[in-house]
Amino acid sequence: MEPSSHLRSRRSGSLSKPKPNYRRSLRNFAAPLRRWSAPLGKRWSSVTSLPRRIPLKKPPQLVRWDLIIMFFCELWGYITSCTLPVFLRSPIYRFWGWFFKCNMDEVRDPLENYVSLQEFFTRPLKDGARPVYTEGMASPVDGKVLVVGPVKDHIEQVKGNSYTLSHFLGTDYRASPTAVPKGKQLYQAVIYLAPGDYHRIHSPIEWTVQKRRHFPGTLLPVAPLVGKVIPQLLALNERVVLSGQWDHGFYSMTAVGAYNVGSIAIHFDDVRTNNIKRDWKCGNLEYFSWNGLGTHYYERKFEGVPLDRGDEVGLFRLGSTVVLIFEAPDNFEFTIKPYDKIQMGQKLGYFTSS
Repeated sequence: MEPSSHLRSRRSGSLSKPKPNYRRSLRNFAAPLRRWSAPLGKRWSSVTSLPRRIPLKKPPQLVRWDLIIMFFCELWGYITSCTLPVFLRSPIYRFWGWFFKCNMDEVRDPLENYVSLQEFFTRPLKDGARPVYTEGMASPVDGKVLVVGPVKDHIEQVKGNSYTLSHFLGTDYRASPTAVPKGKQLYQAVIYLAPGDYHRIHSPIEWTVQKRRHFPGTLLPVAPLVGKVIPQLLALNERVVLSGQWDHGFYSMTAVGAYNVGSIAIHFDDVRTNNIKRDWKCGNLEYFSWNGLGTHYYERKFEGVPLDRGDEVGLFRLGSTVVLIFEAPDNFEFTIKPYDKIQMGQKLGYFTSS
């Protein structure tokens, strides 16, 4: 009988050896390590539990969280406000008008009279260029209609994305929407201004402004495509809300800033927008403060500023958005629909006979 291969190898002095048991060796090696590290493990578990036992405070914020955005907005504002040589004004403005499809025939003054691109951008129009609709409600601006229709407790910025009335206008902007008198509704109209549009804001009806609220915020682009990606976009951006009364109840008109378009001017108010400096009192500019972000505001009350239909209220330094939110009887109907182009003074809505 032949011996087994294992025995034969050992007897012949072969280099072949039995396979070692690595698993047992590893357990033997790890045993003293476990005994030595047990106290350290207790200490480590104590360290890792510290954040759960001791509340950590947020470090103080020294600058705006959107500093890069604001820096480029400030830089663009500086560039567009620089005085241009007279011989460059006409070709630059004509190129701007061609690129953004401006109607240069409506420009009131000779192009050489506008000393900067910003001044040309906020140019007035020739008399009669925007006849104002005298019945119902007129459009306050040139632009593209994004949303129109009744509103309950949410406002649509684009289809599918919305934000609450209290977030956009402030928590106590008026009585609760549920308190709207019987036979009336709240309505909304969101109009986007492109860079080629006329950028002065006019009163769409006769009404009285009772207060102004300035919501400092960021300046994200407000183009419709961006609105589909960023929820609550219009409620995050810097905006100026004018609110008051008209013949049918509550009325508000809001100018919303945007990227490179943060400068909003109101003719009867000295509100300062597009400020790159950190506002320590405003929670809208804090890091990671989504809860309540966009709801902080500064308010100024007026004894009553009467505005007639077509009166110039203010202007944008570049393109942005105007939002109308108002109370009206049930028989109010809009004459426009989303994605329609509209000009200041054109018919926005009217009251049916029923």
